[in-house]
Amino acid sequence: MKKRLILFTVCLLLFFGCDKTKMPYGVGVKNGVGSFVFKGTIASTYIPDALKYFSKNNIRQVVIEVHSPGGSLFEVWRIISLLESYDNEIKYQTRALGLAGSGGFMVFLAGDERLVSRHASFMWHNTKGYGIDEEANKMFDDRSNAYIASRTDMTIDQVREKIKNGEKDWYFGAKEAIALGIAHGYIE
Repeated sequence: MKKRLILFTVCLLLFFGCDKTKMPYGVGVKNGVGSFVFKGTIASTYIPDALKYFSKNNIRQVVIEVHSPGGSLFEVWRIISLLESYDNEIKYQTRALGLAGSGGFMVFLAGDERLVSRHASFMWHNTKGYGIDEEANKMFDDRSNAYIASRTDMTIDQVREKIKNGEKDWYFGAKEAIALGIAHGYIE
């Protein structure tokens, strides 16, 4: 009985006394490479803790899978800003296996290396800010389209032409994404 009590006490000390860093929600690490997934409506809720965890634990390469039809443009800009704030420390590989649409497309573009499955689909359109006046919407559209042009082989006029100056959604697949410099290649 005494041996069991000692063994139990030692186990408790080892379990509770060890320095464990709890991984934040959505974070994975395998062979020194971090991972994070955006799925569903784009939200910035969990990315700050994920980036802090990667930085604190010296994770310098992170794979971010984007599987999202989009979300709030304000959330998207927050995510991009947070990724850029750790840019010198962490290299991001973004991946699209299913859909990266609207805000999901913008987050996909934030990657240093952008890879796609052969079945990936993308969508872009002008912003649809409900309750925002036309002048503000134009500012957000111009900023977003300029960001797309800065991260691809396209000009801002080519981006505008793809969405017919805001009158349509632009859907495209992996092959076109690679041809336009949106993606750098296929996931192998």
